[in-house]
Amino acid sequence: MLVLWPDAAEVLRDMIRDQGLDPNRVESPGSAWPVFWAFLAIDIDGLEPDQAGFDDGFEVSWGRPSWSDRLPSLSFCRHLAVDASAAWPAPTGYAPEHWKLSLDMVFRDQAAFADIGELNTQGSGVYYGRTGPAMADALREVLWEVEHVPALQALWRTTPLWSTVSFGLRDLRRRPVGTFDAQQKAAYDEWRARHG
Repeated sequence: MLVLWPDAAEVLRDMIRDQGLDPNRVESPGSAWPVFWAFLAIDIDGLEPDQAGFDDGFEVSWGRPSWSDRLPSLSFCRHLAVDASAAWPAPTGYAPEHWKLSLDMVFRDQAAFADIGELNTQGSGVYYGRTGPAMADALREVLWEVEHVPALQALWRTTPLWSTVSFGLRDLRRRPVGTFDAQQKAAYDEWRARHG
């Protein structure tokens, strides 16, 4: 399957729905992980050709970022270097745009998540080898870390308060609430009404 890069977020949402999950409220990171793993196997068209293998990568990140109101979060992310050369005037030179597509999950605070923002690392790091045994090894390494860090184990089994698929320029990360569609906004507002 080949997908144009602007359509990648909708493809991930559709894949999540195809598994009987709601992209705005996945059951748990553990239930969404196989979908994300399958999504990584899809080829994305329109990526920057001169990135020497650094045009498509993935990571899993966690912590208490400002965009989640400092609540515990866990994100499955795909990093794309997009060929945006058509948008640049010819004499000025060109630089690829770096986009991040992620399934973001935010959790109610619990004692089991107390140190999630203070762990030695806040993510797996970005892995750029997309095919073959090395990719499978990188995905298994993420699972190994989850299995050996108690706070991540707890997050992995917990139903998030809300989740969303976000897609935008990597360095301009902001609270996704501003870009929620009506269904996501309703889920977020319901959570806010119940939990303040």
